Amino acid sequence: MSSKIIFSNLSRTEDYTIFLNGQVRGTVLPLKTNTIDLEPGEYELYIEGNNEEGLPTMCKPIQVKIDDCKSVHLRIIADNFAIGIYDDKGTQLNAMHGFLCGSVADGVRIDNPIV
Repeated sequence: MSSKIIFSNLSRTEDYTIFLNGQVRGTVLPLKTNTIDLEPGEYELYIEGNNEEGLPTMCKPIQVKIDDCKSVHLRIIADNFAIGIYDDKGTQLNAMHGFLCGSVADGVRIDNPIV
């Protein structure tokens, strides 16, 4: 069986490349969504893009564990050269301070040391 991560790009102009375990898994165009089917398991997720001046934007990676036949909807928001990954509740999963871990959707867990 497969699981899904759904990405929504909230930028009006920029597209973003999705990486899972260091491999390109897709692109999310401006104001669009992209669904990635994947096997259940643990993944390191990060996103790359460019800002309005064409400079690279950075994204702190997150550790995602997804169970069989589960899905999670993540939102991508870029601000000040950094890409934020947010869950449905509006929590930034790759924030800069503290320690974030726990369930972000049914069968989806984040174990993410934030430094």
